[in-house]
Amino acid sequence: MLSLWITLPIIFVILALARRLYLSSRSRYPPGPKPFPLIGNALQVPTEHPEERFAEWGSRYGDIVYIRLFQQPIVILNNLQAARDILEKRGSIYSDRPRFVLFSELMGWASASTHVRYGPRFRKHRRFVNLTFNQRASLRLYPLQVQEAHTLIDGLIRSPELYIQHFRRFAAATILKITYGRQITSVDDPFVLLAERAGTLTVESGSPAATLVDYFPIIKHIPTWAPFAGFKRRALETRKAVETMMNVPFEIVKKDMRKGHAIPSYTSALLEAHRNTDGEVDPEDEEDIKGSAGTLYAAAEDTTVAVLETFMLASTRHPEILVKAQEEMDRVVGLERLPDLGDRASLPYLDCIINEVLRWNPPVPLGLPHRLMEDDTYRGYFIPEGTNVLANIRAILHDCPQPLEFKPERYMVENDLPKPRDVVFGFGRRICPGRHFADNAIYTVISYIVATLRINRVKDEDGNEVIPPAKFTNGFVRHCQPFPCKISPRSEKIQELLRQGSP
Repeated sequence: MLSLWITLPIIFVILALARRLYLSSRSRYPPGPKPFPLIGNALQVPTEHPEERFAEWGSRYGDIVYIRLFQQPIVILNNLQAARDILEKRGSIYSDRPRFVLFSELMGWASASTHVRYGPRFRKHRRFVNLTFNQRASLRLYPLQVQEAHTLIDGLIRSPELYIQHFRRFAAATILKITYGRQITSVDDPFVLLAERAGTLTVESGSPAATLVDYFPIIKHIPTWAPFAGFKRRALETRKAVETMMNVPFEIVKKDMRKGHAIPSYTSALLEAHRNTDGEVDPEDEEDIKGSAGTLYAAAEDTTVAVLETFMLASTRHPEILVKAQEEMDRVVGLERLPDLGDRASLPYLDCIINEVLRWNPPVPLGLPHRLMEDDTYRGYFIPEGTNVLANIRAILHDCPQPLEFKPERYMVENDLPKPRDVVFGFGRRICPGRHFADNAIYTVISYIVATLRINRVKDEDGNEVIPPAKFTNGFVRHCQPFPCKISPRSEKIQELLRQGSP
């Protein structure tokens, strides 16, 4: 009995100290919503547009928000300074990617450059891409973008109702020509359809970090016929589409190289450069080349389309903005030629429109997650190794007056606003290596549309103009919900200008 009376207080003291230690360690984390036992904040993260909930938490808890999905810690950065401090200034420990069980085990994306873990293979992939898409190299690719922009405008005049398909053809044509030497002439080209299907399925699968299998890897062993295995069936379907998208054009390049008539491309150049003395390419090098080429193909296609859709939506909702841009275009460029990169500095209002398009609806609102490689402390907060870090790009760019309004003029009067082009492509050592190429593509297409086309609202059966709502899809890439608009040439000279200006 005496020993019991001695033991009980000791146990009580130990439990109290343990509780105090737990609460103390918890208080060292950045602030965030209170988690539930075991599941953490899993029920508080919406499946649709989580970036909007994360921004609300940012307003309540501060620039850095800490949550836990089951046992996985996640830090959300809702402020530009925090994103730069952590992802750029401390990039040496924040440049890893999470290991997505669903994607890497079921979809076979372990080799894609955006998902390669930080280390030698990642640096090799970056070298591959930078050789083709650094700022100087992107200028050499500009004539191809001009050529495909001419085809795009011609397509928008001939079949304006298919404007999204024309955007997809443009995006696919430019990147496929570079990566595989493939010429795309039609919106129905099989390679365009391959990219569209793979991209659609991937977006619909949701964020890989939001799937239960990433927190309970044993779930991946559930058979596809079992209840609650729908995620695995969808993943297998997506895997097949992604593998087809990556393998088919790559194998065509290899086949053409064996026959000796391969068109020069990113893929053929890398395969040629990595041949050994026997004329063979090491399997790991071949897998890396295929992965980096496939990632360029998929990423460039979908994000470019999302930006161009957003421009069309904004122009349809705000026709006065397009008119103002056209007045500037006519004043600077005139009516006898089409704009080029040399005109960009002289078209400040057009540049404001492009900035506002990227700000209003950033194509990848949460970017891709980074993973912390060792324990860190920031602003006195403890961030444990293995934490997934998300830069809330939409929240960063919406930190301004009237963020939901489309107002290009804000970039002419508010000099302290972050430039969207410095944000939407990511941060640190994981910044998009194709950003210069993508920026040139967006400017080229939008400047051509402004110079050559009218965009008007459609009318309903009563003759009233229909203003499309500003609604966007959910997923990795944030597209506009489908909307109608009326596209027509500004003058009868447009076709002649397209012929005269063709490279």
